[in-house]
Amino acid sequence: MSRLLLVHPPVSVARDFIDYPYFSDLGAVQLAAVLRQQGHEVSLVDAFALERSTLSWVDGRAFLGATVADVLAASDAAGEVDAIIVTFSPFHRPPARDPVLGEVLTGLQRPNHTPLLLVDAYQSGQHYVDAEGKDVLAAYPEVRCWVKYEAETTVPRLLQRLARGEAIDGVHRGETADLEALPLPAWDLVDLRAADAFRERVVKHLGRGGWAFPIDGRTLPMLTSRGCPYSCVHCSSNPDRLPGAPKVQRRLSAGKLRASIEALVRTHGATRLEVLDELLNVDEAHFEGFLAAVAQEQVRFDVPNGLRADGLEARHFAAMKPFVTTVSVSAESGVQRVVNEVVNKKLDLARITQAAQAAQAAGVPLLIHFIIGMPGETAEEINGTLAWAMDLYDEYGAWPAVQFATPLPGTKLAKGRTLPQVADWGPAFQHTPSQPGASVSPEELVRFKWTFDQRLQSSTGPKKVILNLTYVCNNHCTFCAVGTRTQLHGHPERQREHLERHRAQGVTMLDIDGGEPTLHPDLITLVRYARHLGYRKVNVTTNGRLLAYDDFAKRLVRSGLTTLLFSVHGPDAQSHAQQVGVAEAFEQTTAGIRNALLHKPANVDLGLNITLTRGNTEKLPEVAQLAWDLGLRWMNIQFLTPFGRATRGHSPDTERAAEVTRGVIDAWKDRMKFQVINLPFCFMRGYEQYLMGDLAKLERHMIFVNNEEVNLSKYLAERRVKKPVCATCPNAVFCGGFYELDAVPEPPWVFSEDEAAGEGPAPEA
Repeated sequence: MSRLLLVHPPVSVARDFIDYPYFSDLGAVQLAAVLRQQGHEVSLVDAFALERSTLSWVDGRAFLGATVADVLAASDAAGEVDAIIVTFSPFHRPPARDPVLGEVLTGLQRPNHTPLLLVDAYQSGQHYVDAEGKDVLAAYPEVRCWVKYEAETTVPRLLQRLARGEAIDGVHRGETADLEALPLPAWDLVDLRAADAFRERVVKHLGRGGWAFPIDGRTLPMLTSRGCPYSCVHCSSNPDRLPGAPKVQRRLSAGKLRASIEALVRTHGATRLEVLDELLNVDEAHFEGFLAAVAQEQVRFDVPNGLRADGLEARHFAAMKPFVTTVSVSAESGVQRVVNEVVNKKLDLARITQAAQAAQAAGVPLLIHFIIGMPGETAEEINGTLAWAMDLYDEYGAWPAVQFATPLPGTKLAKGRTLPQVADWGPAFQHTPSQPGASVSPEELVRFKWTFDQRLQSSTGPKKVILNLTYVCNNHCTFCAVGTRTQLHGHPERQREHLERHRAQGVTMLDIDGGEPTLHPDLITLVRYARHLGYRKVNVTTNGRLLAYDDFAKRLVRSGLTTLLFSVHGPDAQSHAQQVGVAEAFEQTTAGIRNALLHKPANVDLGLNITLTRGNTEKLPEVAQLAWDLGLRWMNIQFLTPFGRATRGHSPDTERAAEVTRGVIDAWKDRMKFQVINLPFCFMRGYEQYLMGDLAKLERHMIFVNNEEVNLSKYLAERRVKKPVCATCPNAVFCGGFYELDAVPEPPWVFSEDEAAGEGPAPEA
C-alpha cells in the first residue's frame, strides 16, 4: 500500500461567512480514516491543528488556520510519499483560483512530480457552491485531478489506479459512500490540543457577542446523516444527486450512532459536539436515538443547520434542555403561500408557533430563520414575514434571523437564471440581495432588512420608565394633551414605590415629565433617589421657566439628572407666547436654558424640544438657530398626537412640516443631533435614522399622576392607523402608521405632548 500525505489547507473567508469553516476539516479527518483502514500509511496535516493555528485578519478577510509556511513545513516533515491529497471546500471560492489554496498547492509540488489530488471530501451540512470541473482544474494546474462531491469511495480507487501506473487526470464524480461501512473519523491523527487552541482563538478573534452555537472546551464536529429528503428551492443539499433522482437522506444505524458519540467523548475527550447534519430530525427514531446517546454520555451539543419544526415536540425540548445552547428551526417565510408555492418547504407554519411555545416552556433558546427576496414574493408578503417574525420574538422570545434569498450555484433558485458575478458567496448569502427575478428591487430589500434590524435592536434595548410627575403647569399650550384636567401632583411616596419596583426589574433609564415637573416640590429629591437606586440615565422634560431662578437651575442640573430637555415652541417671545399662552414665558425659558448651561456638569446634556403646529412650522429654521445660539446641540422635533386640545385645527400640513424638518436637518446635521417624533417613515425617506429614537419606545412604561400605568408603545400604537400604502412599505414592521387627529376621544388619564413623545434622545456615549 501507499504512503500518503493528506492536507487540509487553511482558508480565507469573508468577515461575514456562511456555515462553519472552522469545522471544515471533518472531511479530511474522515477520509484519513478510510485510507488508513485500507492499509495506506497516512500522514495528516490539518491546518486547523498546528501549533500556531489561529484566526487572523488579512485585507478584511478572516484567515483560518496555520500559515501556508507552517503547513508546508509540516508537510515536508512527512517525508517522501506516493501521493498528496489536498481537500477543497466551498470556502475556497470555487471555481476561481483561491490565493491561499493556490499557494499551498504550489508549495506542495515535489521535484519527483508526486501526484497531487484535489478532493471535495464533501460531508454534507454546509452550503455547496457548484462549479464546473473544467473551471476548477483550470484554476489549479498543479493538480492531476479533482474529485467532486464525496471522496471516501472514489479516492481509494484512484489510488489503486495510480499504483497500477494508470492515468487519473481530469474530473471524477465522487461516488456515494456507505455510511455504515465507514470507519470513525481519525481524530487520533490530529493534535487535538492544538485544535482546541485554534478554535479558542477563533472565538476570541471573531469579536462577536454571545454565540448561539458556542465553541468551548473540546468541541468536535460530527455527522449522523448525509443529505436531506426535502426540496427547498434555496438549499444546496444533495449536490451529487443525478437528474431525476429522488432526494434522500442516509443515516447512521442506532448502533453506529451510539458508537460515534461514545468515541468522540470517551476516546477523544469531546465536551461539546457540533452536529453538522443537513437535518438531524428527519426521522423521529433517529433523532430520539441521538438524544438518548448524548444523555448517556452527558455531552453538550448544537445543531447549527437547524431542525424541522414539525419534527419537534415538547418532549424533545425537555430532552435537549440540559445539553443544547440554542435550537434552530427554519420558517423561511411568515406567509403560507410563499412557503408552499415559492420555497416548496412543505411545512405548516403553525408548527413554527408550536415550536416557539414549546421552547419557551422548556426554557430553551430558539432561533428561527427567515428569507426575504424570493422570486414571486411580494412586498406585502415580505412585510407579513417580518411582522410575524417580530410577533414570535415579542411573544415567545424566539430570535429571528432574517437573510436575503441567495441563488447559490446548483440550487433551484439559480437554475435557468443568469447569476450575478459574485466572487465569494459567503457574505452575499448573509447580507447582499442577489436573487435574479425577485419581485422587489435590491434597494428596497435592503430597506426592508434595515428597518427590521432596527426594530429588533429596539426590542432588545434597555427599558425605560416614564414618570408623569404632575398635571400642574404654568403654561397653557394650545395643543396640550392635558386639556382641562384638574391640576394636581402625583403622590411622592407612590412615585418612589414605582421607581423601586421598576429598578428591581432591571430598568436603568428614567424620564420625568408633566405637566411641568419643576413645579413638583419633590422633583430634585426624586432625581437623587432614582440615581441612588441605580438608574443610569435620568431625563427631565421642562418648559424651563423655573430655571430662570439661578439657584434652582444650579440645584436641578447638579441633582444627578443626565439629560434636560427644554420645550421651546417659537423663536421669539411673540411666537412662543402664541403657542404656550403666557407672554413672559419665552424670556423665562431662555433665561433658564442659559442658567442650566452655566451650571451643568460636563456629563449632563441639554436639548430643545418643539411641537410643530400651524403657527410655528415655518419658523422651525429660526428655532434651530435659536437653539444653536443658546448653546444647545440637540433638538427634538415633534408632530402632534390626537390627545386633549390637539386637533386638526392645530396641525400643520404634514408633508410641508416634514419638508421643513428635512431642510433643518440638512442645514444643521453636522453640528446638532436631531430626533423626529410622531411621524411615519414615508414622510422622511432618506432620513429614517432621525426617527429611530421615537420608534424605539417598545419597552417604555408610563406611570401617570393617578398611578395608572401603560406600555407607551402599545398605547400609542392603538391611536395610530395603517393605510393601504403601509402594506408594501419597507418600513412597515417598525413604523406605527398615521395619527388621526380628532379620531380618538380624550382618555381618562390624559397626558401631555411631551409625554406622548415619551423621552428625549439618549445622548451619544
